[in-house]
Amino acid sequence: MPATNKTTYAVIPFVIFGIILITAFFLKYFEPMLPVTLRSWADHFSIALIVAVVIGLTYEYTSHLFREEILKNLLHESQEQVYQALRAYSVLTPDEVFRLLKEIASQIDQTPTLLYPARPDSAEYTFTESMEFFDTLVNMRPKEIVKILSTWIEPKSHKNLKYLASDFIGRYQLTEISEELRRQAEPVLRLGNLTEDNRGWVLNYIWAHSRCEKPMYKSLGDVMRTTSDHEIEKWILFLPVQMPSIEFAQMINDYLERDAPIADDNLLLVIQAVASLHRAHIIDSAALLKKFPNRFGPHHQEDVERIWRNYALVPEELKGIFFQA
Repeated sequence: MPATNKTTYAVIPFVIFGIILITAFFLKYFEPMLPVTLRSWADHFSIALIVAVVIGLTYEYTSHLFREEILKNLLHESQEQVYQALRAYSVLTPDEVFRLLKEIASQIDQTPTLLYPARPDSAEYTFTESMEFFDTLVNMRPKEIVKILSTWIEPKSHKNLKYLASDFIGRYQLTEISEELRRQAEPVLRLGNLTEDNRGWVLNYIWAHSRCEKPMYKSLGDVMRTTSDHEIEKWILFLPVQMPSIEFAQMINDYLERDAPIADDNLLLVIQAVASLHRAHIIDSAALLKKFPNRFGPHHQEDVERIWRNYALVPEELKGIFFQA
């Protein structure tokens, strides 16, 4: 609901500019029909309105860029403050540390995650990029942390708490409570009851539980092979960027082998995932992509070159796969 309100307010300036512009064109159109004494006035006024719209749109666009930069700076500062606060709390018990995290997660609109980078075009943000403190805490006090997280994943918990708890469970493979994640998430997924409000934590529950399986990611791979939901595919395809692992190579291979068509934007996410795995020296990207010449074509070349360079890779490595000769 908050996102809807923000979108509505953002549209208001453009609606106003549109009305002004229509008024200007209206005056221009009816100018010849006006009395001679009013034509000059209508001409000057319509030009003034058009100039006002151009200046207004320019100002609005510039202000938008400025606000975005301020927001990014504030978010970076908040991440640093959280990290410094956690360092200051390092002498405290897990109860005290996780109480601080609970307060933060429950009071913000964005979804805090331990994984980096956070998903683009989503409400997620990585609240700390340094995990050494949590690594030490989980290794030293695992039973206390499992007890705390078990209260965070209760059905009535805040969705941000559920998401953050499953991040901890999946990252540190806390098998003692991973089965509860599957018990809650699988029925929602099986019945197709995903909504904008629950999609994040439900899929994160599936991911976290599958991290605790043997073999790892088995149930997540089953979802990827059988789903026809574009958004679920998109969500899973970003995981290799956040946490590169050899298991994702087989998952991507199985995904590309399906008979079902794949949306072009998800094919680009496949390229991004493959680039991440290639950079981590987990797979030979050329060998994988060469198996699927029917999935990719020359029209992907520009996007692939851009993605490859973003990962400090050499696009020419893929010549002969789906690039034009």
